[in-house]
Amino acid sequence: MIRHTKEEKTRVVSRIAELREATGMTQQQLAVLVGVTTNTIQNWEKGKSGVEQIEKFLKLCVVLDCNLADLVEFSDLNTTRGKGFSLDELRELRKKWISQ
Repeated sequence: MIRHTKEEKTRVVSRIAELREATGMTQQQLAVLVGVTTNTIQNWEKGKSGVEQIEKFLKLCVVLDCNLADLVEFSDLNTTRGKGFSLDELRELRKKWISQ
């Protein structure tokens, strides 16, 4: 079991808003690209939900000595589930939105 001293304890803070804003995307645009609702993006950015799951996945990576992408296997790297956007289409949308 991993134990932390008081000095080692940290608060998990979402950087999603910071990273999204750096790309120039709106919450709505990011939601479309990820295949979630704008409300979900808002909750992730405020740390209201999802962040604790991200933290657990990152801990899995430490324990298993792997990268986040190693935790899943993609049967076809050019397609995504959900909204039906291919990764190539997502890249093009992102480029378009950032260049506006």
